Amino acid sequence: MRSVLLAAAVLSLAACATTPSDHGSRSRLLYIAGSKVPCTNGVMKTECLQYRETPKDAWQINYAPVEGLDWKPGNEYLVKITEVHAKNVPADASPVTWHVDKIVEQHPVP
Repeated sequence: MRSVLLAAAVLSLAACATTPSDHGSRSRLLYIAGSKVPCTNGVMKTECLQYRETPKDAWQINYAPVEGLDWKPGNEYLVKITEVHAKNVPADASPVTWHVDKIVEQHPVP
């Protein structure tokens, strides 16, 4: 009986355990372009970073804040990021934030 209760307690605790995906986040490996492009973030015109998941993909515009990247024009980056999806964000804020975990590569682009 005692082992049954212990097993039930362990299973209950395991069901409560969380992983990053349970918090709305995931890890990604992304290429960041060496130049920004004009974009509109809400009503504000600004410049946005470009990214892609493989070297053959087309560049996409990133509207999410990137924390931990000291981006410099003319340098292309390969970064490991954690993409965090927040809940209950203000209407004028991005629900997604990128946190740079590691800069895997950085090199100048011609």
